[in-house]
Amino acid sequence: MGFTRNFGKSLELLLHKICLILLPIILFILYLSIGKYAITLTSLPSVLFKDSIEHTILLNVRLPRAIEAMLFGACMGISGAALQTTLRNPLVSPYILGISSGAAFGAALSIALLGTGYFFLMQPSAILFALIAITITLSLSKFRGQFSPTSLVLAGIIVSALFSGLLSLVQILVEPEKTQTIVAWIIGRLYAVTWSDVVTSAPLAIVGIIGLLVFRWRVFALSMGDEEAKSLGVSVEKERILVILFASIATASVVSVTGIIGWVCLISPHITRFIVGSNPKDLLPASISIGASFMLIADLISRTIWIFEIPVGVITTLIGAPMFLYLMRRAMHEWG
Repeated sequence: MGFTRNFGKSLELLLHKICLILLPIILFILYLSIGKYAITLTSLPSVLFKDSIEHTILLNVRLPRAIEAMLFGACMGISGAALQTTLRNPLVSPYILGISSGAAFGAALSIALLGTGYFFLMQPSAILFALIAITITLSLSKFRGQFSPTSLVLAGIIVSALFSGLLSLVQILVEPEKTQTIVAWIIGRLYAVTWSDVVTSAPLAIVGIIGLLVFRWRVFALSMGDEEAKSLGVSVEKERILVILFASIATASVVSVTGIIGWVCLISPHITRFIVGSNPKDLLPASISIGASFMLIADLISRTIWIFEIPVGVITTLIGAPMFLYLMRRAMHEWG
Protein backbone atom coordinates (compact mmCIF):
# COMPACT_ATOMS: atom_id res chain seq x y z
CA MET A 1 0.00 0.00 0.00
CA GLY A 2 2.81 2.39 0.94
CA PHE A 3 4.70 1.59 -2.26
CA THR A 4 1.58 2.18 -4.35
CA ARG A 5 0.89 5.53 -2.65
CA ASN A 6 4.51 6.71 -3.12
CA PHE A 7 4.50 5.56 -6.74
CA GLY A 8 1.25 7.43 -7.36
CA LYS A 9 2.66 10.63 -5.85
CA SER A 10 5.87 10.31 -7.87
CA LEU A 11 3.90 9.75 -11.07
CA GLU A 12 1.65 12.73 -10.34
CA LEU A 13 4.69 14.96 -9.70
CA LEU A 14 6.29 13.75 -12.95
CA LEU A 15 3.12 14.56 -14.90
CA HIS A 16 3.02 18.02 -13.30
CA LYS A 17 6.62 18.67 -14.37
CA ILE A 18 5.95 17.51 -17.94
CA CYS A 19 2.84 19.71 -18.18
CA LEU A 20 4.72 22.71 -16.77
CA ILE A 21 7.44 22.26 -19.40
CA LEU A 22 4.99 21.80 -22.28
CA LEU A 23 2.49 24.53 -21.31
CA PRO A 24 4.61 27.62 -22.18
CA ILE A 25 5.91 25.91 -25.33
CA ILE A 26 2.37 25.21 -26.60
CA LEU A 27 1.20 28.73 -25.69
CA PHE A 28 4.28 30.21 -27.40
CA ILE A 29 3.46 28.42 -30.66
CA LEU A 30 -0.21 29.45 -30.45
CA TYR A 31 0.82 33.04 -29.68
CA LEU A 32 2.86 33.20 -32.89
CA SER A 33 0.02 31.95 -35.05
CA ILE A 34 -2.95 33.87 -33.59
CA GLY A 35 -3.59 37.55 -34.28
CA LYS A 36 -5.24 40.06 -36.57
CA TYR A 37 -3.14 38.53 -39.34
CA ALA A 38 -3.50 34.77 -38.79
CA ILE A 39 -0.66 32.38 -39.61
CA THR A 40 -1.57 28.70 -39.62
CA LEU A 41 0.37 26.36 -37.35
CA THR A 42 1.43 24.17 -40.27
CA SER A 43 2.92 27.13 -42.14
CA LEU A 44 4.93 28.54 -39.21
CA PRO A 45 8.22 26.71 -40.05
CA SER A 46 8.13 27.69 -43.74
CA VAL A 47 7.17 31.32 -43.00
CA LEU A 48 10.38 31.78 -41.03
CA PHE A 49 12.47 31.26 -44.17
CA LYS A 50 10.19 32.80 -46.81
CA ASP A 51 10.41 36.48 -47.75
CA SER A 52 6.80 37.61 -47.28
CA ILE A 53 4.57 39.80 -45.14
CA GLU A 54 3.97 36.79 -42.88
CA HIS A 55 7.74 36.48 -42.44
CA THR A 56 8.01 40.14 -41.38
CA ILE A 57 5.09 39.90 -38.94
CA LEU A 58 6.36 36.67 -37.41
CA LEU A 59 10.05 37.49 -37.19
CA ASN A 60 10.02 41.21 -36.39
CA VAL A 61 6.76 41.67 -34.47
CA ARG A 62 5.39 38.54 -32.81
CA LEU A 63 8.59 36.60 -32.08
CA PRO A 64 10.45 39.30 -30.06
CA ARG A 65 7.20 40.27 -28.32
CA ALA A 66 6.48 36.64 -27.36
CA ILE A 67 10.02 36.13 -26.06
CA GLU A 68 9.89 39.34 -24.01
CA ALA A 69 6.46 38.40 -22.61
CA MET A 70 7.80 35.01 -21.52
CA LEU A 71 10.93 36.60 -20.10
CA PHE A 72 8.88 39.14 -18.14
CA GLY A 73 6.53 36.47 -16.80
CA ALA A 74 9.39 34.15 -15.87
CA CYS A 75 11.25 36.88 -13.98
CA MET A 76 8.13 38.05 -12.15
CA GLY A 77 7.03 34.51 -11.34
CA ILE A 78 10.27 33.32 -9.81
CA SER A 79 11.01 36.67 -8.10
CA GLY A 80 7.58 36.76 -6.49
CA ALA A 81 7.87 33.13 -5.35
CA ALA A 82 11.37 33.64 -3.93
CA LEU A 83 10.44 36.82 -2.04
CA GLN A 84 7.16 35.45 -0.67
CA THR A 85 8.89 32.29 0.56
CA THR A 86 12.05 33.95 1.87
CA LEU A 87 10.20 36.69 3.75
CA ARG A 88 7.33 34.34 4.74
CA ASN A 89 4.65 36.73 3.58
CA PRO A 90 2.03 35.93 0.87
CA LEU A 91 1.56 39.62 0.00
CA VAL A 92 5.22 40.28 -0.78
CA SER A 93 6.17 40.93 -4.39
CA PRO A 94 8.65 43.13 -6.26
CA TYR A 95 5.84 45.68 -6.63
CA ILE A 96 4.83 45.71 -2.97
CA LEU A 97 8.46 46.04 -1.82
CA GLY A 98 9.04 49.06 -4.06
CA ILE A 99 11.46 47.28 -6.41
CA SER A 100 9.33 47.88 -9.50
CA SER A 101 8.54 51.50 -8.59
CA GLY A 102 12.22 52.16 -8.02
CA ALA A 103 13.09 50.56 -11.36
CA ALA A 104 10.37 52.57 -13.10
CA PHE A 105 11.66 55.82 -11.62
CA GLY A 106 15.22 54.98 -12.64
CA ALA A 107 14.19 54.24 -16.22
CA ALA A 108 12.03 57.39 -16.42
CA LEU A 109 14.87 59.50 -14.99
CA SER A 110 17.17 58.12 -17.69
CA ILE A 111 14.63 59.11 -20.37
CA ALA A 112 14.20 62.57 -18.82
CA LEU A 113 17.93 63.33 -18.58
CA LEU A 114 19.28 61.59 -21.68
CA GLY A 115 16.30 61.00 -23.98
CA THR A 116 15.44 57.85 -25.90
CA GLY A 117 18.70 57.96 -27.84
CA TYR A 118 20.48 56.47 -24.81
CA PHE A 119 18.01 53.62 -24.28
CA PHE A 120 20.84 51.24 -23.33
CA LEU A 121 21.41 53.31 -20.14
CA MET A 122 17.84 52.79 -18.92
CA GLN A 123 18.59 49.33 -17.58
CA PRO A 124 21.55 50.28 -15.34
CA SER A 125 19.54 53.23 -14.02
CA ALA A 126 16.51 50.99 -13.38
CA ILE A 127 18.58 48.38 -11.51
CA LEU A 128 20.35 51.05 -9.44
CA PHE A 129 17.12 52.61 -8.22
CA ALA A 130 15.50 49.21 -7.72
CA LEU A 131 18.33 48.33 -5.33
CA ILE A 132 18.01 51.72 -3.61
CA ALA A 133 14.27 51.15 -3.17
CA ILE A 134 14.62 47.66 -1.67
CA THR A 135 17.43 48.85 0.62
CA ILE A 136 15.18 51.59 2.00
CA THR A 137 12.29 49.13 2.40
CA LEU A 138 14.40 46.61 4.33
CA SER A 139 15.89 49.34 6.52
CA LEU A 140 12.47 50.74 7.43
CA SER A 141 10.95 47.32 8.11
CA LYS A 142 13.44 46.19 10.73
CA PHE A 143 12.07 46.06 14.25
CA ARG A 144 14.55 45.21 17.01
CA GLY A 145 16.91 43.76 14.44
CA GLN A 146 14.26 41.45 12.92
CA PHE A 147 12.03 41.65 9.87
CA SER A 148 8.36 41.89 10.75
CA PRO A 149 5.99 40.71 7.96
CA THR A 150 3.56 43.54 8.72
CA SER A 151 6.20 46.26 8.87
CA LEU A 152 7.79 44.91 5.68
CA VAL A 153 4.55 45.32 3.71
CA LEU A 154 3.92 48.76 5.20
CA ALA A 155 7.48 49.90 4.46
CA GLY A 156 7.17 48.58 0.90
CA ILE A 157 3.92 50.48 0.36
CA ILE A 158 5.54 53.68 1.65
CA VAL A 159 8.65 53.30 -0.53
CA SER A 160 6.55 52.36 -3.55
CA ALA A 161 4.40 55.47 -3.03
CA LEU A 162 7.55 57.60 -2.66
CA PHE A 163 9.04 56.47 -5.97
CA SER A 164 5.65 56.68 -7.69
CA GLY A 165 5.48 60.32 -6.54
CA LEU A 166 8.99 60.96 -7.85
CA LEU A 167 7.99 59.35 -11.13
CA SER A 168 5.00 61.70 -11.41
CA LEU A 169 7.29 64.65 -10.63
CA VAL A 170 9.63 63.66 -13.46
CA GLN A 171 6.69 63.53 -15.87
CA ILE A 172 5.61 67.03 -14.85
CA LEU A 173 9.06 68.61 -15.14
CA VAL A 174 10.23 67.20 -18.49
CA GLU A 175 9.32 68.28 -22.01
CA PRO A 176 5.95 67.10 -23.41
CA GLU A 177 7.62 64.75 -25.90
CA LYS A 178 9.53 62.98 -23.14
CA THR A 179 6.41 62.90 -20.97
CA GLN A 180 4.56 61.04 -23.72
CA THR A 181 7.41 58.56 -23.98
CA ILE A 182 7.43 57.98 -20.22
CA VAL A 183 3.64 57.58 -20.01
CA ALA A 184 3.61 55.16 -22.96
CA TRP A 185 6.40 53.19 -21.29
CA ILE A 186 4.70 53.11 -17.86
CA ILE A 187 1.50 51.48 -19.12
CA GLY A 188 3.49 48.68 -20.72
CA ARG A 189 5.69 48.50 -23.81
CA LEU A 190 5.03 44.98 -25.11
CA TYR A 191 3.31 46.42 -28.17
CA ALA A 192 6.55 48.15 -29.15
CA VAL A 193 9.08 45.45 -28.18
CA THR A 194 11.89 44.84 -30.69
CA TRP A 195 14.85 42.48 -30.86
CA SER A 196 16.96 45.27 -29.36
CA ASP A 197 14.73 45.24 -26.26
CA VAL A 198 15.07 41.47 -25.95
CA VAL A 199 18.86 41.65 -26.24
CA THR A 200 18.93 44.45 -23.66
CA SER A 201 16.84 42.69 -21.02
CA ALA A 202 17.69 39.01 -21.51
CA PRO A 203 21.25 38.76 -20.11
CA LEU A 204 20.56 40.22 -16.65
CA ALA A 205 17.12 38.61 -16.52
CA ILE A 206 18.77 35.21 -17.04
CA VAL A 207 21.40 36.03 -14.40
CA GLY A 208 18.64 36.83 -11.89
CA ILE A 209 16.67 33.67 -12.73
CA ILE A 210 19.71 31.38 -12.55
CA GLY A 211 20.81 33.02 -9.29
CA LEU A 212 17.43 32.34 -7.68
CA LEU A 213 17.40 28.75 -8.96
CA VAL A 214 20.88 28.12 -7.55
CA PHE A 215 19.85 29.65 -4.21
CA ARG A 216 16.55 27.80 -3.90
CA TRP A 217 17.81 25.50 -1.13
CA ARG A 218 18.69 28.64 0.85
CA VAL A 219 15.19 29.94 0.15
CA PHE A 220 13.88 26.68 1.64
CA ALA A 221 15.99 27.18 4.77
CA LEU A 222 14.90 30.80 5.16
CA SER A 223 11.25 29.82 4.76
CA MET A 224 11.44 27.84 8.01
CA GLY A 225 12.28 30.94 10.03
CA ASP A 226 15.47 32.62 11.18
CA GLU A 227 16.17 30.31 14.10
CA GLU A 228 15.70 27.14 12.07
CA ALA A 229 17.86 28.55 9.27
CA LYS A 230 20.63 29.47 11.69
CA SER A 231 20.56 25.96 13.16
CA LEU A 232 21.24 24.64 9.64
CA GLY A 233 24.30 26.88 9.37
CA VAL A 234 22.71 29.47 7.11
CA SER A 235 23.84 33.09 7.43
CA VAL A 236 20.31 34.51 7.48
CA GLU A 237 21.01 38.17 6.74
CA LYS A 238 23.56 37.45 4.02
CA GLU A 239 21.46 34.81 2.26
CA ARG A 240 18.29 36.91 2.45
CA ILE A 241 20.08 39.88 0.89
CA LEU A 242 21.46 37.69 -1.92
CA VAL A 243 17.99 36.32 -2.72
CA ILE A 244 16.55 39.85 -2.74
CA LEU A 245 19.45 41.05 -4.89
CA PHE A 246 18.84 38.41 -7.57
CA ALA A 247 15.09 39.11 -7.48
CA SER A 248 15.78 42.84 -7.88
CA ILE A 249 18.11 42.28 -10.84
CA ALA A 250 15.58 40.01 -12.58
CA THR A 251 12.72 42.45 -11.97
CA ALA A 252 14.57 45.62 -12.95
CA SER A 253 16.02 44.06 -16.11
CA VAL A 254 12.56 43.44 -17.60
CA VAL A 255 10.73 46.44 -16.10
CA SER A 256 13.30 48.74 -17.71
CA VAL A 257 12.13 47.43 -21.11
CA THR A 258 8.43 46.61 -20.68
CA GLY A 259 7.33 49.21 -18.16
CA ILE A 260 5.05 48.41 -15.23
CA ILE A 261 2.74 45.42 -15.76
CA GLY A 262 0.96 44.55 -12.54
CA TRP A 263 -0.18 41.39 -10.73
CA VAL A 264 2.03 38.87 -12.54
CA CYS A 265 4.56 38.73 -9.70
CA LEU A 266 1.82 38.31 -7.10
CA ILE A 267 -0.58 35.87 -8.74
CA SER A 268 1.86 33.48 -10.49
CA PRO A 269 3.49 32.11 -7.29
CA HIS A 270 0.06 31.49 -5.71
CA ILE A 271 -1.16 29.57 -8.77
CA THR A 272 2.08 27.57 -8.78
CA ARG A 273 1.82 26.79 -5.07
CA PHE A 274 -1.53 25.07 -5.61
CA ILE A 275 -0.05 22.94 -8.40
CA VAL A 276 3.32 21.80 -6.99
CA GLY A 277 3.21 22.76 -3.31
CA SER A 278 5.34 25.15 -1.26
CA ASN A 279 8.74 23.45 -1.44
CA PRO A 280 11.07 26.01 -3.13
CA LYS A 281 12.86 23.15 -4.91
CA ASP A 282 9.73 22.71 -7.02
CA LEU A 283 8.02 26.07 -6.51
CA LEU A 284 10.70 28.32 -7.99
CA PRO A 285 11.27 26.45 -11.30
CA ALA A 286 7.52 25.91 -11.73
CA SER A 287 6.87 29.64 -11.15
CA ILE A 288 8.99 30.37 -14.22
CA SER A 289 6.62 28.28 -16.35
CA ILE A 290 3.41 29.63 -14.81
CA GLY A 291 4.60 33.26 -14.99
CA ALA A 292 5.64 32.92 -18.65
CA SER A 293 2.35 31.18 -19.53
CA PHE A 294 0.28 33.78 -17.67
CA MET A 295 1.94 36.61 -19.60
CA LEU A 296 1.54 34.90 -22.97
CA ILE A 297 -2.20 34.40 -22.33
CA ALA A 298 -2.67 37.98 -21.06
CA ASP A 299 -0.79 39.55 -23.98
CA LEU A 300 -2.58 37.35 -26.51
CA ILE A 301 -5.89 38.55 -25.10
CA SER A 302 -4.73 42.18 -25.09
CA ARG A 303 -3.95 42.20 -28.82
CA THR A 304 -6.88 40.10 -30.09
CA ILE A 305 -9.93 40.75 -27.89
CA TRP A 306 -10.85 44.14 -29.42
CA ILE A 307 -10.48 46.05 -32.66
CA PHE A 308 -7.56 47.97 -31.15
CA GLU A 309 -4.92 46.76 -28.72
CA ILE A 310 -5.62 47.03 -24.98
CA PRO A 311 -2.57 47.61 -22.74
CA VAL A 312 -1.53 44.25 -21.32
CA GLY A 313 -1.38 45.72 -17.80
CA VAL A 314 -5.16 46.21 -17.94
CA ILE A 315 -5.65 42.53 -18.82
CA THR A 316 -3.29 41.25 -16.10
CA THR A 317 -5.16 43.37 -13.53
CA LEU A 318 -8.60 42.18 -14.67
CA ILE A 319 -7.45 38.55 -14.51
CA GLY A 320 -5.10 38.79 -11.54
CA ALA A 321 -7.15 40.72 -8.98
CA PRO A 322 -10.19 38.41 -8.74
CA MET A 323 -8.03 35.30 -9.11
CA PHE A 324 -5.77 36.46 -6.29
CA LEU A 325 -8.75 37.02 -3.99
CA TYR A 326 -9.99 33.50 -4.72
CA LEU A 327 -6.58 31.89 -4.18
CA MET A 328 -5.98 33.86 -0.99
CA ARG A 329 -9.26 32.64 0.48
CA ARG A 330 -8.22 29.07 -0.22
CA ALA A 331 -4.69 29.60 1.11
CA MET A 332 -5.58 31.33 4.38
CA HIS A 333 -5.09 28.13 6.37
CA GLU A 334 -1.67 27.55 4.80
CA TRP A 335 -0.28 31.05 5.49
CA GLY A 336 -2.11 31.51 8.79
